[in-house]
Amino acid sequence: MVGVAALSAAKLIPLDHAYAALPAEVSEQLKFFSPMEFSIVQNVARRIVGASLPGYAAVDDVNVALRADVFLAGAETEIQDQFHELLTVFNGAVFAFLFDFRFSSFVNMAPEDQDAYLSSWMTSGLSFRRTAFQALKRITLSLFYTDSRSWREIHYDGMFLPWERK
Repeated sequence: MVGVAALSAAKLIPLDHAYAALPAEVSEQLKFFSPMEFSIVQNVARRIVGASLPGYAAVDDVNVALRADVFLAGAETEIQDQFHELLTVFNGAVFAFLFDFRFSSFVNMAPEDQDAYLSSWMTSGLSFRRTAFQALKRITLSLFYTDSRSWREIHYDGMFLPWERK
């Protein structure tokens, strides 16, 4: 019931009023996300994937948020609507206060606070928050690790045929 109420309330608080400054070359590429939604997904990806080791691909090198934008632009309308609502609730300062007594939206939190906020969604007693966390985690990790630039760090050489391997 709480999840339904939160998602319903998200429709009353559109992200269109929120402004996120993005470079023009990024803004022009967006097909699904608003600039603020792009910033939310980019920050989530940075926190969930984490920092890479020196010399290895990072979240920004792989363009996880842009890849998510392209992926979700091709999704069904219902999924797109739900993802927009999820990002509104997840980033909303009102919801952060109601759920975690935090006085900031996710994108305006310090990195350690973002980690704690994500953790609270992951371990929440409210199933919709745990489910939302899983959606964010799965989309960011899958889009990071399906890009060949991320494979070197995990020592994956890609697909091969047994007779081609030396």
